[in-house]
Amino acid sequence: MLLRILKIIVVAACAVLMLEPAGAAPSSGLAVEDLRLPDRMSDVVVNGEKSAYENVLGAYREALTKHPADAGLALAQCKFTERFAASEDLSWADVASQDLATCQSTLEKQFSSDPEAVLFVLENRFGKQAIDYGEPLLKSSNNWSAVQQARLHAALSRSYAFTKNDTRAGQEAVLAVRLDPASERLVEAMHYLVKTGQAKNAANLLAAAPMPKLLWQENARIRAATELLPGTEALDELHRAQRAGPKIDAYTTARALQHVGDSAGAEAALTADAASHKFESPQNQQLRLEVAFDSGNAKAAADVIHDQYVKTGKAAGFIGAYAHLLNLDPALIGRLDLLPLAFGLLAAIALVAASPGVLLFPVHYRGTVRQRIGKVSVPIFARIGLRHAWLALAIYFVLLYLVTALHSGMALISPVGSGASRIDWQSRVAASYLWALLFCALGLAWIAKLLSWRDWLGSGSWKLKWFIVPAGLLLIDLLATGWLHHAGVTKTASNVWAVALVHGAVAIGGTPLALLVLSVFVPIMEELVFRGCLLGGLSRHISFGWSNVLQAALFAGLHQDSRHLVFLFALGVIAGWLARKTKGLSMPILLHALNNAIFVFSVVS
Repeated sequence: MLLRILKIIVVAACAVLMLEPAGAAPSSGLAVEDLRLPDRMSDVVVNGEKSAYENVLGAYREALTKHPADAGLALAQCKFTERFAASEDLSWADVASQDLATCQSTLEKQFSSDPEAVLFVLENRFGKQAIDYGEPLLKSSNNWSAVQQARLHAALSRSYAFTKNDTRAGQEAVLAVRLDPASERLVEAMHYLVKTGQAKNAANLLAAAPMPKLLWQENARIRAATELLPGTEALDELHRAQRAGPKIDAYTTARALQHVGDSAGAEAALTADAASHKFESPQNQQLRLEVAFDSGNAKAAADVIHDQYVKTGKAAGFIGAYAHLLNLDPALIGRLDLLPLAFGLLAAIALVAASPGVLLFPVHYRGTVRQRIGKVSVPIFARIGLRHAWLALAIYFVLLYLVTALHSGMALISPVGSGASRIDWQSRVAASYLWALLFCALGLAWIAKLLSWRDWLGSGSWKLKWFIVPAGLLLIDLLATGWLHHAGVTKTASNVWAVALVHGAVAIGGTPLALLVLSVFVPIMEELVFRGCLLGGLSRHISFGWSNVLQAALFAGLHQDSRHLVFLFALGVIAGWLARKTKGLSMPILLHALNNAIFVFSVVS
C-alpha cells in the first residue's frame, strides 16, 4: 500500500509539473523531443520513485539517530525497505535489498531481545540458516505471546520443510496451529497428524481454525481434508466456507462432494464451470473422469478418456479405464475413436494369460534335459502338470485383473490421482475383490476336481515334528504383530490394499466377513493355485527344492508387500514343504488361514 501511495504521489507530481497554461513555455523542464519518447518518460517516473524512496529512508535513519532504542521504529524501517526489495518491477530493487540486509543486521545486533524484531529476521531466512537462527529462540520464547510463539514454530516448520525434514516440519506446524488456530501451517499440521495416525486430531484442528483471509488458503484446506480425512470433514469445511461468503472453485467443491459419495452434486458443480475444462490440470481431469464414472455418465467418461488418448497417443495408461467404461456401457465397444483401446485391452488380457510361460517354458526344457540324463522328478500330485499350472495362473491373473478393471478400473491421467477418494472406497475394494474371487472359483473349479479328496486332506503317516517350523513362523508373526501394535507401529502400512480390503470387508459384513474372505476363501484359492497347481506342475519337471523356491518367490512377489517380502517368501516355502510332507493341501491351507487371521485381527484391533 505504501509503495502504491508513493507511486501515485510521484506520478501526480510529474503530471502537475507538466501542466501549463495554453501558449506558455513548458514549466516541467522536459523538452518536447523527450516527451516523444515514452520509455525515457518512464525512466523519469522510476527515478522519481527511487528519489522518493531515498527521501523516506533518510527520514527513517534520521529518526533512528534521535531514537536509537526504538525497536518498533527500526522494525518499521525494515518492513518499509522489504516492500521495495521484493519488487520484481523496479530496476533499483537490488539497492533496496542491500538496505534491507543492513536493516536486518541492525535488528539482529541491537534488538535481539525484542520478539517482533527477531521474528522478522527469522522470517526472512530460509533452510538451515533459519533453523540455526530460530532453534535457540525456543528457549527464550516462553514469555512471548501465543501468536508470537506460533510464528516462531511456523517459521521453523517452513525451514524444516525446505530441508526435507518432514517429521520436524510437521511437529513444528502442529505446535504453531495449537498456539494460533489461524496459523497458515494448518494444512502441513494436518498432513503430519494423519501420517502419524492422528486423523481425529487433524479434524479437530481444522474445525477450530477461523476462516482464512485468502481464498486460496481455504481451497487448500478443503482439498487437504478431502485427501486426508476419512469422514465428512471436507464437506463440513466447504459448507462453512460457503456460509462465510468465499466462492470456492468448482474442482474443490466437486472433490468434497465426491468424497462423501455425492457424485451427482460433484458432476453438477463441474458442469456449471465447463469453461475451465479447457485449461484443467491432469489432476482435475482425473477428478472429472472419476465423477463421470461414479455418476454413471458414460459419455462424459468416454470423452475424457478419448481426449487424453489423443493428447498422449498411448493406450496403455487408459486400458483399465476403458474396461470400466465397457462395464458402465457395453455399447461403447462400438465407438470407433476408442477402438485402439479395445485392442489394447485384448492385448493386455492375452499378455497376462501368456505371462506364466516366462517361467514354465524354461522349466519344461529343464525337465526334458533331466529325463534324458536319467533324473526322475516325483510330482506331488499325480494328475497335475505344467499345463494345469499355466491355466491356473492364467485364470487367476486374468480374472483378478479383468474383474478389478471392469469394476473399478481407472486411467492414470494424473500420477498423483485426483485427491478425491470416496469415503466408501474400502468397501468398494472389498466388493470388487469378492466378485474377483467368485469368478476365480468358477474358473478354477475344473482344476480343483483333478485333485482327489486325499490330495486335499493329505495322506501317509504324519509326524508331529513337521509342524514345529510352521508353528514357529506363526509365533514370530503373532509376537511381531503384538509388539508393533503395543509400540504404536502399523505393521501393515506397506500393504495399503490389503488393509483396505480388511476394512472394506468389515464395513460390509463385520469382522466375520473379513475372516471368511481372508482366512477361508483366499487361503483355499491361493493354495490351490500356488501349492497345488504351480508347485505340483513344477515338481513334475524339476527338483522339489527349486520348485518350492520358484513358487514361493512368485507367491511373495504377487502380494506387492515389500516390507514383508521375506516373511511371505518363508510362508510360501514352508507351505510348499508341508504340502510335500503331508501329501495334501489341508495343512498349507490351515497355515495360510491362521496367518491371515492374525493379519485381520492386527488391522481391526
